[in-house]
Amino acid sequence: MRTLLIVITILTILVACEKSSNTASRGYTAKISGFDLNCSTCILSFPLDSVAVSKQLGKSPGNLYHAVNLNRNDLQLGQIVKVEVRKAEPEELRACITLYPSLPYESIFVTKVEDIDSFSINDTIELGYHECNLNTESQTYICLESVLNDSRCPTGAECIWAGDAQVRFKLVKADKEPVFFNLNTTRTFTNDTIINGYKFTLLNLSPYPSLLHHPEQKEYKAELGISNVSE
Repeated sequence: MRTLLIVITILTILVACEKSSNTASRGYTAKISGFDLNCSTCILSFPLDSVAVSKQLGKSPGNLYHAVNLNRNDLQLGQIVKVEVRKAEPEELRACITLYPSLPYESIFVTKVEDIDSFSINDTIELGYHECNLNTESQTYICLESVLNDSRCPTGAECIWAGDAQVRFKLVKADKEPVFFNLNTTRTFTNDTIINGYKFTLLNLSPYPSLLHHPEQKEYKAELGISNVSE
């Protein structure tokens, strides 16, 4: 009997944890990839966090999700925003979704939506892991996708050379395919590049590794210089 009670208790905890995970709101960078014309709502994609979103919200065709409470009139196609999302509860689904579904996507509820930070030409910006900045004039986004490797000589160690770190960025212009490029912290390698009339220069990557700690992806901050180049 006691064993049965222990098993029931464990199952109850697991179910509660799973439900909490499903209903908890988490923040991601999202793109307005389409609209549900039947409900006048937005279809979101998560180009920088598709794996994490799939784990939290469930797999959805094309990694697209139906934001049941995000009105299409408030946002533009191709716009990138910061959102906090969770699974939609049954009572939050509209009749146009449950009775007359037009798209086979998973339904999600947006608890918070914010504009992306903006940058100007001839500016220096700082990007964290999976963060984006927007140039409003050209509707161009620059995002830090990941740190590909960090072999910089750790603080406290003796190395033959200073080492190098390589950072991957993504340049996105609304309604166009993204452009990926890698920049290095050491000028011996590719430290800057010119794309679509912009010159991008990696100025710094922090934190610096030490013997006691090697930074995780979510800890990194990249300082990026952006200037205009005449083509």
